[in-house]
Amino acid sequence: MIYPSDMSLPSIQFAVLGMLKLRPMTGYEIKQAYQKGPANFMPISFGQIYPALAKLGKEKMVRQDKQPGSRGSIRYFINGKGEEALREWLFSPRDPANYRELLLRLFFAAPSELAGLLGHVETFRKEEQARLRHYDDTRKWLDDAQARNSRLPIWKLVLEYGVLQSERRVRWAERALAFMTNRNRRKKQ
Repeated sequence: MIYPSDMSLPSIQFAVLGMLKLRPMTGYEIKQAYQKGPANFMPISFGQIYPALAKLGKEKMVRQDKQPGSRGSIRYFINGKGEEALREWLFSPRDPANYRELLLRLFFAAPSELAGLLGHVETFRKEEQARLRHYDDTRKWLDDAQARNSRLPIWKLVLEYGVLQSERRVRWAERALAFMTNRNRRKKQ
């Protein structure tokens, strides 16, 4: 499960709530604004936005106003219940299920709220470091158990993809932790 157990909204609905927290928007404006930021790490489509808006409306987390004079444009606004659900998701003690959700949480957290996500970023860093140790073990096993296998170079090439991904993720997490920690220190001074 990628959200608190007492909630039934998938990440895409939290992405929509986060966009509406930035400002009221139509579905089209949500898509356009989302394309400039979060879509770089968690893409969504119009086909996902409108059902999410409908579900959020049904759950009474957003309200809508039809624009006067416009041809069917409906502007959506996050309400108190939606803000509460978004905040609970952002700072849920459960770790994000994947790096995309972690990035989404960071994207929608206010600068003053970043300290609440330090533990999530640290957990992410530790998981990637553990993955690197696993890759080392796998590489050793390949060298020992598969030394004569003609596919060994290909398997190592595939393994290297995972190694490079994890190394970059560890590096990013270390930068994020330094940024967040320094920001907290400056704020306390």
